[in-house]
Amino acid sequence: MENSNSFPLFRLPRIVIEEVMRTMTPFEMINFSMTSSRFKFFVKSYLSYKRNSKYTISFATTEEPFVSIKGSEINFEFRITSDEKKNGNKEYLEYMGRDKTERIWVYSEDVVDDWMKLVRTAKEIFTFNYHTFYFKLDKFPESNRSIVDFLKTQTESIDWCEFHGKTGSDTNVEYFFNNITVIDYVAICSELSDYFLFPRVDYAGHLAIVYGNWVTFNQLLQFKSHEITIYNSQITNHELNMLLLHWMANECHQNLMYLTINIKDPQSLETILNLPHEIVNSDVERTGRLSNNKTISLQGGIDIKRNDGMTGTIKFEWRLDELLLKMLITRIQ
Repeated sequence: MENSNSFPLFRLPRIVIEEVMRTMTPFEMINFSMTSSRFKFFVKSYLSYKRNSKYTISFATTEEPFVSIKGSEINFEFRITSDEKKNGNKEYLEYMGRDKTERIWVYSEDVVDDWMKLVRTAKEIFTFNYHTFYFKLDKFPESNRSIVDFLKTQTESIDWCEFHGKTGSDTNVEYFFNNITVIDYVAICSELSDYFLFPRVDYAGHLAIVYGNWVTFNQLLQFKSHEITIYNSQITNHELNMLLLHWMANECHQNLMYLTINIKDPQSLETILNLPHEIVNSDVERTGRLSNNKTISLQGGIDIKRNDGMTGTIKFEWRLDELLLKMLITRIQ
């Protein structure tokens, strides 16, 4: 880091300083802020005047922990590496002419600690309207709890959270949900034990579970999410039938908009459909609006009715080697 006193920036007129700031990238703003508390205060003050500026932040505890800041046009991604040869390396990525990422590597002897410092500095100077966190549970297992404790000091809630890793500790996931509130999206992509109990059954956003071995029928009934996606579960066809009957009686999932769940026995679909239903013509399309305001459609399928007039349209589709039950909830006039 160059000496912050090498150029008398603060002796310049404010309008000139602001013009300099206008040309700086988030990389430079964060570097600038880490040179002194005075610089950090000035950067924060400058950004606070730009009321129309909107930034989102993504951070992850991957092998090279990163912080990504996105403005209106480009992602700026800082990666913390233990490989000294990568220090200062830069990379520019562009996908389909839209998703643009400028990436830089910074060497550290303690990647977790310096990642925390980077997150803290970014949070101090920028105002973010969306937070995304990728938690790689098996990369720094001894630091998982301290990572959660740190995040709790930085933000009241996270909008999007994904759990990854070949193995995941039940206690680490439980500790996270007992301390951090997630608003929009939760994806549990780690394998947890058969005895795991999801501690936030009242979570209302999109809940996606890749390894659903731990999802029991009783847990499934208690979920309050607007959208539920479950793969690799052990839920039986009889239990799926019971789930649909409970839904029809308005005894569970009153706020559910869309359900996707694997079918354990594709050869006995009649067990699932042992309930009042109507076949939908293949040219009829049902369209529903999800909690994120996006629309989703199903064509054809089977209709079931809830006792308050809502309709669940069911369709069976294959995903790799799993047959899925998909249900879209709409109100048909």
